[in-house]
Formats: sequence, C-alpha cells, structure tokens
Amino acid sequence: MEDEHDVRDAVTDALRNSGYGVQSFQNGTDALAAIDTALEPPRLVILDLLLPGLSGKDFLKRIRTGQRVPDVPVLVITGTDVDEGYLSPWPVVAVLRKPVLLDTLVATVAKALPRRRRKPAKK
Repeated sequence: MEDEHDVRDAVTDALRNSGYGVQSFQNGTDALAAIDTALEPPRLVILDLLLPGLSGKDFLKRIRTGQRVPDVPVLVITGTDVDEGYLSPWPVVAVLRKPVLLDTLVATVAKALPRRRRKPAKK
C-alpha cells in the first residue's frame, strides 16, 4: 500500500516486470477489504507507514492479530525514521527507507518470497 500514486505505480511496475503478481492499494482500509474477500491470502504485503485513514502501523496490527493472514511477510517502505521498537510486537521482514531503489526493492521481495511462488516474467 502506498498513497502516493507515482510511487505506487513505480513499485507495481517494477515488481510486475520482475514476474510478480501485484495488487496495489492507496490505503489500508481498501487493502483489508481485499484481503478479507480474496480467494487466497497475499503472499507478501508491502506497506507504507503513513497512509490516509488507517495508518500502516494500525494495518499491521490488524493483520497480525486477525485470523486471515497473521503470518504473512510484511515489507515496510517509509520516509520516516523507524526504530526497532516502533513496530513491535508485529514483526516485518525488512524496513526500507524512501527513496528506495527499485532494484533494492525487488531483491528484498525475492528474499522474502519462496522462489516457487514467483510468476515468470512476461516478455
């Protein structure tokens, strides 16, 4: 989730070009609704902490304490300083500071996801 349209599009395009299936959302409320109604839970959540309405931290708390995806890997991308205790007790696989190089993002996603779940890149 990313509220900035240009950033969201760049992240989505980079991941799709690397062969990942992506759904993107502007806010946590829409993402929670999609998770609740999806046939399959997400394999990874990429989360900005500063979102309109439901904050990224509140979103993280809800998915970690809910029944649907409490163990989904979460990658945080943020423009704010985050110390180790800020997201406790809701663990994340990594925190990347904006601006994030897209190659770094894709490499971090690759580490967080098992290879067998990755879709082949379109040519």
